[in-house]
Amino acid sequence: MTLGKYLSEAHIPVTGFYSRTKESAAWAAAFTKTAVFDGLKELITASDTLFITTPDGVIADVWDCIAAMDMDLSGYKICHFSGSLSSNVFSGIERTKACGCSIHPMYAFSDKETSWLQFQKAYLTMEGSEKAVAVMRSLFEGLGHTVYGLDSADKVKYHAAAAMVSNDMIALFQTVLDLLEQCGFAREDSVGLLRPLVMGNVSNMLDKGPVAALTGPVDRGDTETVHKHLDALADSEAGEVY
Repeated sequence: MTLGKYLSEAHIPVTGFYSRTKESAAWAAAFTKTAVFDGLKELITASDTLFITTPDGVIADVWDCIAAMDMDLSGYKICHFSGSLSSNVFSGIERTKACGCSIHPMYAFSDKETSWLQFQKAYLTMEGSEKAVAVMRSLFEGLGHTVYGLDSADKVKYHAAAAMVSNDMIALFQTVLDLLEQCGFAREDSVGLLRPLVMGNVSNMLDKGPVAALTGPVDRGDTETVHKHLDALADSEAGEVY
């Protein structure tokens, strides 16, 4: 629904939504001021491009349902937005005369009601049929996005990188909060204490690169301090992370 809201606000025609639960589709349709469809076939008939934005585990099932309808999908673009699955999930798409691609925004969809507001900043990767990618690239580049091509064979490795840079940093931050709590800091105080350090490091890393942004005892080669850290964190999860 983030994509639907974003595209509709950019005056790109959005037909509407179909979902496993009518309530979900109705909410998305109301949010985007589009239509809600009672059946998948009705949505397909009213559209020329389909965005499958289900959880990864059911994308193939949704596609199988579409393919089994034996409709003439000539000229249709079938797109999914999974970071880990390639366009190969659209098995037998040639028989339907449609063309498919995968599109992945490198973007954190944290809130279904507000994520669309900053979506224009997202970079996207695409892979799939030449025709589908060309159309989708033109659409999103026309909205100001940077779009990169990707080999389908690299999709899982690419998604692992995205997951690491996102979730691993969050997990590391939680580990640090736990350590500071053991030192007597309240959570709010810990966040205030860490904010300038975190923001400064991320900014330096993005602007100067990881090597130039490195600071502290590791950068100085201060092995004695590093060993003290390891001793203090021995037999703990934080020690394993360190």
